[in-house]
Amino acid sequence: MSGRERAVSAVERPPIQGKTFPCSYEYGRVQSHPMRDGTVVDAVTAALIAEGTEVVFALMGDGNLDLLTKVSMTGRIKLVHACHEQGAVAMADGYARFSGKPGVASVTHGPGLSNTATSLLTAVAARSPVVLIAPDTPTGDLNHPQRFDQQAFIRSTGAMFRPLHRPGTVHADTGAVFRHVRYGKGPAVLNAPTDVLLAPVPPDTEPYKPADEPPAGPAPDPTAVDAAVAALTAARRPVILVGRGVPPGAGAEPVGELADLLGAPITTSLKAKGLLARHPRSLGVAGGLGTRAASRALAAADCVLVLGATANQWTTDGGLTGGVIVHVDHDAEAMGRHSRPDVSVVGDAVKTAAVLRDRLAAAGPRAGWTPPAEESAGASSPAGTSPVHPQQVVDALDAALPEERLLVVDAGHFGSYAQQTLRSWDPRRYAFTHDFGAIGQALGVSIGAAFAREGERVTVVLGDGCLMMSLNELATVRRYGLPLTVVVMNDGGYGQERHSLRAKGFPIAESEHTWPDIASIARGFGIPAHSIGCATDLPLLSQVLAEETGPVLFDVHIDPDAQNRAFADIAARLRGSSPDVEGERR
Repeated sequence: MSGRERAVSAVERPPIQGKTFPCSYEYGRVQSHPMRDGTVVDAVTAALIAEGTEVVFALMGDGNLDLLTKVSMTGRIKLVHACHEQGAVAMADGYARFSGKPGVASVTHGPGLSNTATSLLTAVAARSPVVLIAPDTPTGDLNHPQRFDQQAFIRSTGAMFRPLHRPGTVHADTGAVFRHVRYGKGPAVLNAPTDVLLAPVPPDTEPYKPADEPPAGPAPDPTAVDAAVAALTAARRPVILVGRGVPPGAGAEPVGELADLLGAPITTSLKAKGLLARHPRSLGVAGGLGTRAASRALAAADCVLVLGATANQWTTDGGLTGGVIVHVDHDAEAMGRHSRPDVSVVGDAVKTAAVLRDRLAAAGPRAGWTPPAEESAGASSPAGTSPVHPQQVVDALDAALPEERLLVVDAGHFGSYAQQTLRSWDPRRYAFTHDFGAIGQALGVSIGAAFAREGERVTVVLGDGCLMMSLNELATVRRYGLPLTVVVMNDGGYGQERHSLRAKGFPIAESEHTWPDIASIARGFGIPAHSIGCATDLPLLSQVLAEETGPVLFDVHIDPDAQNRAFADIAARLRGSSPDVEGERR
């Protein structure tokens, strides 16, 4: 049994009372060392407490065994043991998204770190505040079997890499990673060789100071504000596009008031789904994974005010090409990244919206304008057919969930239905996980969400292929008895690949897969599970959810031939033709 396997098995044993712990390899042989107080491990543990860390998601190995033991012994931080390192980082990502606090994960060196790649890249793409503590192999041990260039690996993902080479810099290095994530710059990795982690901290080391809060965004330049006011005043069909740069709740009120003054529809990016959703001028999410009404409004606008959003090609259906673009963002580098603005205002989005509101208030509210109407459409499959049309599943799930819902949606063809029409009223309670374009991330993210919102039920919608990639983490769900609803949209393969193969005129056989019975697998993990094979079974969703308090899984067999309009557009581009899909919503 390898050293890493030996360390993992220790998780299942009672707490160790002795003073000796396996630490590192030397030429394939595990050494022992005395566990001492006042080491770098102690300093990192104390820093985690000082930063308000409540949970660490981890997979234990030689490199982080001492740290995780110390963390556990404090009794102040909960350790959540994942089944795979990819899951541990995804959980930290989910915790960060749903708590608004840094999500902390720890893995061992070598394969422990390399296994985190996709989840770390997803967190980087989402700019999620994830702190990953990833020890390195001992200094100078060039023959260590798990040795590789961890610095180059981390930097290739776009995450911050912070080495901890000397015990005396432990506080500065730990503070730097927390400051990085708190400033909204995305994940950061604290990296230290195991011999440094076990070294004593110099007695003259300064006390740890928690990372300060990020500075407020710059005040908008008056000249730029003048230009924005002029553009909005001249507009006859203005639209406001809002992103995550506008915080939910009371912080978004100036944006709603500005929309009322302008008579402007409000659209959002997918990341801001739910923001101002109850405002009467809200049209919902723009782009292929949103409502057609929002996309049509953007296309028909003669002026688009972009507030705290990147306005990327997915949100804007290829770009904002008509009318005047006024872009407001606290980050000057965000300007022109996807759509070239006519007016750039560098400043806090909410504060700038309030200034624009006050400047435009003198003219009084406008009558507003009505964007092109969205045609009425619904699921095309008859109510009793088997398998179920995916839109029918989403509609039934939407009706079964309370308004104050916590939602996580995975990537894939099935997910387009959930992203388009499964409602959310608060972006802090909603996450999609295809920031990096990867499937299989949602289960881990939803587990992290469940720890961030302890006691609240989380619903995760994922495909059969997504679940098979992360199936092992059902054990984590069961181990902690999480109130998690897992809805598997099962089309017996990889849906988007199926549609793409058809669009290219290829056989679809290689995208088809006969999985084991997913409901039976879930029961094998100790999770109650139900199969839904036709539309007449859909009431089971509300019946079960009305009574279930722990984890539950629904294996819903959906029609593999149903094609969502958003993905039909992709297929049409592959064919070089126009989409021909009836009865679909996007």
